[in-house]
Amino acid sequence: MEKIRLRVRDAILSNAEGLNQSGIARQASMTQDALSRSLSGQRNFSAGELAVLAKILHVSLQWLVTGDPRVDSHVAEAQPVARGRPDRVAETVAFPAGAYREVGLSTQSVPVVAPGVSPDDAAREMAARLAAVSDGPFVHDLPAAVEQALGIGVFVAAEGLAFDARAMVSSSVTYVVVRATGAWYQANLVLARELGELVSGQQPSIGRRSRVRDLWSSDFAFALLLPEERLRSIDWNRQTPRELADFLWEAGVSAKALAQRLDVLGIKLGPALVHADEGTLQLLVWQNPDCFSHHRARAYRAPRIPRDLLNAHLKGMRQGHVDGTSLAWMLDTPLSEL
Repeated sequence: MEKIRLRVRDAILSNAEGLNQSGIARQASMTQDALSRSLSGQRNFSAGELAVLAKILHVSLQWLVTGDPRVDSHVAEAQPVARGRPDRVAETVAFPAGAYREVGLSTQSVPVVAPGVSPDDAAREMAARLAAVSDGPFVHDLPAAVEQALGIGVFVAAEGLAFDARAMVSSSVTYVVVRATGAWYQANLVLARELGELVSGQQPSIGRRSRVRDLWSSDFAFALLLPEERLRSIDWNRQTPRELADFLWEAGVSAKALAQRLDVLGIKLGPALVHADEGTLQLLVWQNPDCFSHHRARAYRAPRIPRDLLNAHLKGMRQGHVDGTSLAWMLDTPLSEL
């Protein structure tokens, strides 16, 4: 974190437009006090703040984070004009690409379905791949199942701009970043949606995003977590609140998502689901008070990075190839504690 602070300070001092701290703070939507305390080491810059500062100061986000002078891959690929508005969230969650490059790692690419394949058929094929690498139901640890089955990374980010999840693709790495949350049932759905973005083959250049494929990707996510065959095998009209809670826990989805999926399939909601007004978490805790402390419920609460990337950075630190700044930032942990 110390070196990030110094690089931001150097970029401010050398910016060609002669901006002072007050003007930079205003453009970055920061208070002058917050910027001053970050520059003096009293607080850490958030991922979102660094992404904005990089644009204001015309420097590479990757350089701010790691000191690597090479241009960010996501910036380079976003420069050719593409239809779709610039996406600040995509720029913010692009930092793992630099972390991979810093230690010379790459990932596999996600197989793309053939044109015209329905979301349900694609989800059925993906479910089989995820199940093949999982000891139990793949939804019990969806990030790990995605990594093992597809060879891509899944990150959980504790800070940054407001977003739920985002898939990122470059020439050498493919990964998904999910925003940290205690609502694991919602995180599962948005991770599945971003997986749909990847298998659809319509993922735009890093740094930009189109909304054209959202419907297909959302349908894919619902079909992956709530397959039609399973839903039609249940008598929802006779389901008790306890049975509903058990279903939501095993399916890893929210009551709202289940209701949406049943509605799309034309399946009438049962009384237990109709009256589940207290929300998913309240329903689960009411029926199973210990579920909130279960390891499944903690899957998206804390920062997470793929194990191979973690090990590569730790090895690089031992050998003196990397200084640990990127790892500390991704784990939201002081460098001194690594």
